[in-house]
Amino acid sequence: MNSIIDSPVMISLSGFLTGFAGLSIGIAVSHFTKRRGRRFRGTALGFIGGLMLAIVTFDLLPESYEQGNVFITAAGIIFGLVLAVFLDGTLHHDNILLAGRHSGRFVKAAIFMAIGIGIHNIPSGIALGSLFLASPIKAFHLAVALTIHGIPEGLAVGLFLKESKAKSSTLAMISILTSLPMGLGSLLGSIAGTISPTVTSMSLAFAGGMILYIICRETLPGATDTWRGRMSTIGNITGFVAGMLFVSFLH
Repeated sequence: MNSIIDSPVMISLSGFLTGFAGLSIGIAVSHFTKRRGRRFRGTALGFIGGLMLAIVTFDLLPESYEQGNVFITAAGIIFGLVLAVFLDGTLHHDNILLAGRHSGRFVKAAIFMAIGIGIHNIPSGIALGSLFLASPIKAFHLAVALTIHGIPEGLAVGLFLKESKAKSSTLAMISILTSLPMGLGSLLGSIAGTISPTVTSMSLAFAGGMILYIICRETLPGATDTWRGRMSTIGNITGFVAGMLFVSFLH
């Protein structure tokens, strides 16, 4: 008889909680920036931009390339870019700018980042669900790594939403909705056991393309607009180095 952890429902719940834990911790940390000055917030935004750029550069895209090839990775990035541009135009015309242009920029950034994270969470969840069937201990180690991996992503989303003065209920809802794909992926992984490397490669690159767009379109310009001194640029570079070390630690 299968143990309770072999149940697809429990594996799916484990995947959801793994994604939710990392995002929630990151969003909680973002609260400490609430009453800081413009220089601190500009530096923090720059740091987040550099951090996410490093994660895409050293984690998502290399993994996509290993699972597929350079053409699949390039196609995934382009598809992610196309969707990001479409959403950018749609959100711009749907009265998303609730508190002015500066606030609306960060609402869009949070939405884009959450979509990218959610897409990225699907293959991560599939890997977790498959591993639970093969080795629960290794699955636990992967769950810890995925939780840590979600902290800077949650910090980015939380910081964007704080800049747009979003309510705590909005933060909680974003955390739940963004974590659901990992739960779904874990369910699929527990049922199917494996997934096509091509699909995994495409989804990773797709998420990377969306995140790259928001980094270049919103995050880095937003850091400079928030604080035009050198600290925002220093934040970019130190965030990139921190992200590089972070990815190295996880691998």
